[in-house]
Amino acid sequence: MKQLHAVVLAAGEGKRMHSRLPKVLHPLCGRPMLGYILESAAELTDHVLVVVGHSASQVKAAFGERWSYILQEEQLGTGHAVLQALKHLPDEGILLVLCGDAPLLEAGHLRQLLLGQHDRQAAIVLTAALPDPAGYGRIIRGQDNLIEQITEEIDASEDEKKICEINSGTYCFDLKMLKRYLPLLTTANMQKEYYLTDVIALMRRDGLEVGVYMLDDYRVGLGINNRVQLAEATSLLRKRINMKLMSNGVTIIDPDSVYIDYDVQVGPDTEILPNCIIEKSTVIGSECRIGPNTHLCNAAIKDRAVVQHSVIIDSLVESEAEVGPYAYINPEAMED
Repeated sequence: MKQLHAVVLAAGEGKRMHSRLPKVLHPLCGRPMLGYILESAAELTDHVLVVVGHSASQVKAAFGERWSYILQEEQLGTGHAVLQALKHLPDEGILLVLCGDAPLLEAGHLRQLLLGQHDRQAAIVLTAALPDPAGYGRIIRGQDNLIEQITEEIDASEDEKKICEINSGTYCFDLKMLKRYLPLLTTANMQKEYYLTDVIALMRRDGLEVGVYMLDDYRVGLGINNRVQLAEATSLLRKRINMKLMSNGVTIIDPDSVYIDYDVQVGPDTEILPNCIIEKSTVIGSECRIGPNTHLCNAAIKDRAVVQHSVIIDSLVESEAEVGPYAYINPEAMED
């Protein structure tokens, strides 16, 4: 198999977040949204480039030296962003192009996308069918059921706007083909930007095959552009975290009322009661009883401990200890 590379687009400002914090640094379940897609990409390849632009120094400081960064000084569109990375990539291979604001895409989804790619294809696009596709680029298919082009909402006709299949912004490209066609992009569109999607039409014009992989659950491929979408994605991720814990032997009485960060560890046969918040690398042992109405932050709870109606921050609870009700344990508060 050809060598796999990934480019993660994280240069946007995210104006609709109305925040001084760069969009890709907004947290979901204890981790900046960019961190999720980076980890998914890293499960598949060691060759990951991150395109940064707006507040680049903040993004680099948040994620450190593990990643290789490419600066997009001017934000001139997705095609322009990928073009900045292209000179750092080999002439041949497979390239995943990923969005930094799509935290729900897991490595398994990306593997399925890659399985659909074969030597005859110049590219494959990850798509989804939305109940309400407003605001997204539409997938225009030809008679062979392959993609003919992707039309952005602002450039779409009334008939094209009725199409429910949308572009998720995630692609798999043959690098040799991408290097041939990406420099041909123009800004002949309403936004006056270099659309990466226009590469698809150029490839099809020359008779190249562009495939499709449609997600079973459209929600996992959607990007986050505002606080409403951030809350929706957080809710889906929280359910995913709770389901995984329950599958591994943890009892969660009311999953909808329990908020658990992505890096929390909980041992089997522990019971978590309603209205609990458990965050920041908390580790809970086996056969514990947590809650109700308990907040744990960077806490270590040993086996068979009971904690109810309490707040524990940066502290250790020994095995078989009972804490609460209404305890507040915080080393900083105790020093004061």
